[in-house]
Amino acid sequence: MDDQNLLEQGRVLIRAEAEALRLLADTLDASFVQTVNLVAACTGCIIVTGAGTSGAMAKRLAHLLGTCGMKAFHIPVSDALHGESAIPGPGDVVLLMSKAGKSNDINTLARIARERGATVIGWTANAESELASLSHVVNVIPTHAEAEGDALLPFGSTLAAGAYGDALTLLAKNLRGFNLATLAQTHPLGGANELAREKGDKQGQ
Repeated sequence: MDDQNLLEQGRVLIRAEAEALRLLADTLDASFVQTVNLVAACTGCIIVTGAGTSGAMAKRLAHLLGTCGMKAFHIPVSDALHGESAIPGPGDVVLLMSKAGKSNDINTLARIARERGATVIGWTANAESELASLSHVVNVIPTHAEAEGDALLPFGSTLAAGAYGDALTLLAKNLRGFNLATLAQTHPLGGANELAREKGDKQGQ
């Protein structure tokens, strides 16, 4: 395989991933709005988890939500099933990520969270999956084979989950009134502080 062929294959995948994100934007529906409102209004904790690559995206989302002033944290699903599943309760939102919706550990946690009175939100590509049936709200994040590595590896689907979470975070932050002045306060170190202050000054915050 020569260099030009490598370049072209890389471009094909990236373009397919970009198209997957464009299509995701077109699929946003009432379940997305419901999720934004539930997260923004949450009076307890927002618990986010997933297995494998979904677990990595769950950790990222929990960080972003926490960065924007929400009581969000990531629990590795393996730990949750060895005691930390006692955490969810009334007033909490449990957001579970599973591309196929078939992971036994994720679905077990969904059942426990429901039994304990938490609101369960499932993120899956399969609206007919077990996870979907166990969730109070189902966010269907579609996958596209051409955007996945070898039509299997979670490339485009991972980006889609990230973009979905980004939109959720931004809108929930705005509904909660978390502004740039607060962001500057809670980011005392690094470039984010300087940028937030500069933008806040321009906006009069």
